Amino acid sequence: MVPALWLKSLFKILKGQEPCVVATMSARVGSIGDNRMGGWHSYRASKATLNMVLQDMVIEYARRVKNVKLIAFRPGTTDTGLSKPFQTAVPSGKLFSPAFVATRLAQIMDNANVDGQLSDIDWNSQPIPW
Repeated sequence: MVPALWLKSLFKILKGQEPCVVATMSARVGSIGDNRMGGWHSYRASKATLNMVLQDMVIEYARRVKNVKLIAFRPGTTDTGLSKPFQTAVPSGKLFSPAFVATRLAQIMDNANVDGQLSDIDWNSQPIPW
């Protein structure tokens, strides 16, 4: 619920003429259409919920704060304490450093177009299915 409350609070602050891009961290495992493995039920459900909240918020932003672009960013498996227990199962070349992920996110945000739509994309700028 924190992203929903945060995005609601930003309405008045972000409203204006200057284009603005706001990104949240999601995860591929929150995709219903891309779920081929199952498992991680609570984590998947929390990310699917986040994605629905973002879809709801993008509708409100398109109505009330037209200068803002929302992005649900899927960073891939990032080398952090959260992923440590699962890193042995990550394919070679698919475990990303936090610096790589931050750079990719910055590039994606820099190239985003304010279009009233939610961009649900991964670290490689590829769209993620619902």
